Amino acid sequence: MSREFALLGVVIFSLAVGIILKPQFFDPFSLLLTCGGALTVTYFSYSKKQLKDCALAIRGLFAAPEASLQAHVAVLRRLTELFCLEGLRGVETQEKHLDDGYLKYGVELLVDLHNAESIRARLEVRFAGILGEYEANRQILLTLGKLLPSFGLIGTLIGMVLLLGNLVTADPKSLPAALGLSVLTTLYGAVAANVLVAPLLARLQSVAVEQETKMRLSKDWILTIARGESLTLVDRPKTSFPISATEGGRYREWEPIALLAHR
Repeated sequence: MSREFALLGVVIFSLAVGIILKPQFFDPFSLLLTCGGALTVTYFSYSKKQLKDCALAIRGLFAAPEASLQAHVAVLRRLTELFCLEGLRGVETQEKHLDDGYLKYGVELLVDLHNAESIRARLEVRFAGILGEYEANRQILLTLGKLLPSFGLIGTLIGMVLLLGNLVTADPKSLPAALGLSVLTTLYGAVAANVLVAPLLARLQSVAVEQETKMRLSKDWILTIARGESLTLVDRPKTSFPISATEGGRYREWEPIALLAHR
């Protein structure tokens, strides 16, 4: 939350300083035409729920960072150890401590259901729903990123029409306002699309890709247990994540990099 307010404060402070130092670069009508027009068209292009989910997703980008992929693998590793030692009851005790919503949902299904196919079907429905939300958020930002330069160009055309009309009527006092409108709208559209929307879109896309990878790992792990297949940890030379796991009642140091299932 502090990062969110810090970023908002930096943006407001920068705009205030820019208006004070270079007031000629600030035109309320040009800003309203460019940003207001793009936001209005985006608002009518998507449902309120989709827009609300997108706003929450953008807000989440500035909240506390989620667990990395390596941390998620470490969680699966610990759950595997518990399952090998205590069975499903050991995994159930850790359910309330899980931060990943998809993994927590999968553990709940393991505890409540015993049919592997039912668990798989529900996991896939949740998987598709989450990916659908990420895709909707991406499309909203893509639409906004395209509309901002477009409305900037529309403002430029409006400014040129006003400028030519003032030339015909020989009204020199209105020429600066028309010229400013034709130039500043393009500037506002380009800056908003490339400085604000484009970084948000790139960040959201990277989060979506990482989340999809974590969900696939979680789904494979859950279905492996649900089908009654044994879990095997694959060794490789140690990295910065040493763990201990049981094998034949003895603890040994190894470095798992994947979970494999064999009957």
